[in-house]
Amino acid sequence: MIAIVRGRAARLAVAVAAGGLLLLTAPGQLRADDAIDAEVGIAGSARTGAWTPVAVGNDAAAVHLSAEDPDGQFVRSPAARASSGRSRFQVRLGRPQAPLLVETTGTDGRAVFRRLPVSAPLPSSEQVLLVIGDLPAAERAARLLAGEDGPRLRVVKAADPRSLAAGASGMTPRDFDGIDAAVVCGSVVAAAQADQLARDVLGALDGWVRRGGRLVSIAGARSANAATEVARWLPGPPGIPGGVERLVPLRRATAIETFGRADRPLEKAALAGLEVPLLADAAKIDGVIEAFEGTKPADLPLVVRSARGFGTVTWIGLDLDQGAFRTWQGTDRLLAELLVGRAAGKSQAGRAGETRTDTLDLAGQLRQAIDRFPGVSAIPFELIAAIGLLYVACLYPLDWWLVSRGGGRPWLAWLSLPVLVAAVSGLAWATADAFKGDQWRSSRAFVTDIDTTTGFVRGYSWAGVWSPVNATINVSASPGSMIAAKATHDTAVTWYGASGRALGGPDAPSAHPSLAATGYRYGATLAALEGIPIAAASSRLFEAEWTADWADPPVVTATLEREAQGTLRGSIESGLPFVLEDCVLVHGGWLYDVGRLTPGVAFDPAGGRGPRSLAGALTRRTAVKDRDVPLRWDVAGQDIDRILEVAGFHAAAGGASYTSLESGRLGRLDLSTLVTLDRAVLVGRGPAGTQWHARRADEAAADIPDPPSSVQADGLWRIVLPIGASRR
Repeated sequence: MIAIVRGRAARLAVAVAAGGLLLLTAPGQLRADDAIDAEVGIAGSARTGAWTPVAVGNDAAAVHLSAEDPDGQFVRSPAARASSGRSRFQVRLGRPQAPLLVETTGTDGRAVFRRLPVSAPLPSSEQVLLVIGDLPAAERAARLLAGEDGPRLRVVKAADPRSLAAGASGMTPRDFDGIDAAVVCGSVVAAAQADQLARDVLGALDGWVRRGGRLVSIAGARSANAATEVARWLPGPPGIPGGVERLVPLRRATAIETFGRADRPLEKAALAGLEVPLLADAAKIDGVIEAFEGTKPADLPLVVRSARGFGTVTWIGLDLDQGAFRTWQGTDRLLAELLVGRAAGKSQAGRAGETRTDTLDLAGQLRQAIDRFPGVSAIPFELIAAIGLLYVACLYPLDWWLVSRGGGRPWLAWLSLPVLVAAVSGLAWATADAFKGDQWRSSRAFVTDIDTTTGFVRGYSWAGVWSPVNATINVSASPGSMIAAKATHDTAVTWYGASGRALGGPDAPSAHPSLAATGYRYGATLAALEGIPIAAASSRLFEAEWTADWADPPVVTATLEREAQGTLRGSIESGLPFVLEDCVLVHGGWLYDVGRLTPGVAFDPAGGRGPRSLAGALTRRTAVKDRDVPLRWDVAGQDIDRILEVAGFHAAAGGASYTSLESGRLGRLDLSTLVTLDRAVLVGRGPAGTQWHARRADEAAADIPDPPSSVQADGLWRIVLPIGASRR
C-alpha cells in the first residue's frame, strides 16, 4: 500500500512541520511583541481571496511581506515599493485568521520577522461596495439589494479618498481587487480638484473600472469643473471625455422618481435652487440614457449608463449626498437602481442556490475542471479495497499456511512476511503508476478581451501542474507575443484556490494540510513565482491576470448600427493575424452565429438565418412537447469551455437562478452589462493569449511540458465593438 498512501504521508509530515516554517525558509528572528504602523486593505477592510494593499510605516523599514495561501504556506512578496517614506505591498490573503509576516533587516544583517494581524477580513463570498464620501443611503440601499440566499453586500466607507492611500501615493488598480462596486460622492470630486493624492487615488479607481469594475458617480452639479481623473466618467461621444455645457434648473423630479421607483415623491421645496448639468453633445453620448427630462433623451439626461473599458460607469446629474436627498426615502431605491440597473438584470440565487452559498461558485467549478490532467485519474475505490483484502489474506491464511504446514516451520516467517509485504507493496505501487503515471502533466485555460474603443486589453488564464515526484518549480506568465511586443503590460500570477469555506478555500477556518514544509516567493515582480514546493502525485494550480494599453491593435473593425427593433445591421471584418473559430456576435438579448471569421473577410449580421435568443443559446433551450426547457446546469460538470461560456455572460443566462452558483472571481469576466449598452461582443476561439512558463527549480532544472496539442485548449477571444443607433 506504500504507493497509494505516499502522497498522504507527505501531507502528514508537512502538517507537523508547518509550525516551523520560518526556520525552514530563512535564518532570522520572529518578534510578535511590538506593534507595527501599517494600513491593511481598503479603508481598513480586507477580503480573503483578493489582492490586498498593505502600507507599512517608516519604523518597520519593511523589505518583504508574506501572506499565507489556502494551504497555510507563506508566499513572500516582491521587494517593497517605497512611496512617501512608506513601504507598499500587494498580497493575496489565503486564510481568514492568518497574520501577515513583515520582514525587516536587523542590525546584524539577519532577517527579522514580525507578525501583522489582519482584523476580521471579509469572506470571499461577500460582495463589497466601496463608498468614497458621506452617503447615508448606502447602507439602506445595500439592504434592499440583499438576496434571500445570495451573497451579502457589505458597505465599506471612506470619507476622504486620501485615506485609501494611507498617506502615500502609488496606488494601483489592483489595490481595488476586493471591491465589487464603488460609489463616488460629489464632495470627493470637489476636494480632488485641489489635491494631487486624491486625484491619484481616483485615477487608480478609474483603472479598476476599465478592468471590469462598476462605478456610480453622483457628483451632479459638482462634476462641471471636475479634475481629469473624474471627467473621464462624464458621458460623452465615443472615445472622448464628456463635458458640461452649463448648469440648468431642474423643474420636475418625475423622471427621477419613476426611475428610482420611489414610494414617496420628492418634496417640491427640494427642487428650489436645484441645478443639474446639461451635458455637451448630449445627442452623441456613448451610452444609454435611462432617465431624462424633456421630450427626448438628449434634452436633459439625468441618468446615463456607459461602458468604460470592460467596466461600467453610471452617472447621475444629482448630488445625492447633499440637501433633501440625504433624508428622502426614495434615495435608497434610487441608489439601488443605480448600482444594479434594469439593463443588467437582478438575478438572485433564490432557494436553488441556498445549499451552494459559501461552498462552491463558478470559479471553484472551473478550478475542479483545471485540476484534470490527461493520463492521470483517481484509483477506483473497489481496486483499493481489493488490494487491501488481498494484503489481509496474504498475512493470515497464506502466511499461516506456509509456516504451519508439515509440522510447523516458524523460521520461515522471517522470509515469507517480508516477501509478501514487498509483493503487495509492489502491486500497489504499480497500480498507482498505472493510474497516476510517471510523467509531468499540465493543463491550461485562456480568456483574452480587447476593447476596440480604447485599445485596452486584458487577459485571464489558469494553469495546473501535476508532478510525479517531490520537486520545486518556478512558474511565470506573460501576454502572448503578439501583445507583449507592442504594449506595456501589468501581470500578476498567484495561486488558484478552492472556493468558500471548504477545505483548501480562502474562507476555511483551518488551513489545508500543506504538500510541503517550506514556503515560496515571488521574483522581482508579481509575474513570477519561484521555489514552489510540489509533492509527488499532487498538483498545483495557478491563475494569471494581465492588462495592457495597445495603441494600435490589429483588431476587428465594425460598422454596426442598431435597428429600431434592437437587431444589428452593418458589417464586421477581422484584422487579427489568425482565424477565429466558432464565432458568435452578441448584443442586447440576441446572438448571431458567425462561424469561422477569416482575416479580411466581412460578416453581415443581417444575413444568414438571423439572430437567436442569447439566454436560450446560453442555457441550451430545447423544445419539449409544447414548452421551451433550458438544459439544467451541471454543478459537477468539468467542461472548461462550457464553464467559461456561461461565466462570460452569467447574468444574461439568468445568473445564480440558472446555475445555482455565484460567479465568484469569474464575475470579472461577465460582459452581460456591456451588451445592453452601446457595445457588441464578438466571441471566438483562437490561439492562447497568455504564455506560461513552468520549470523545475531543483537539481533536474528542466522545463515542464505544455499540454499536448491533442488536449491543448484554444484561447477564448472576446472583442468589444462599439455600435450606433440607426439614423432611419
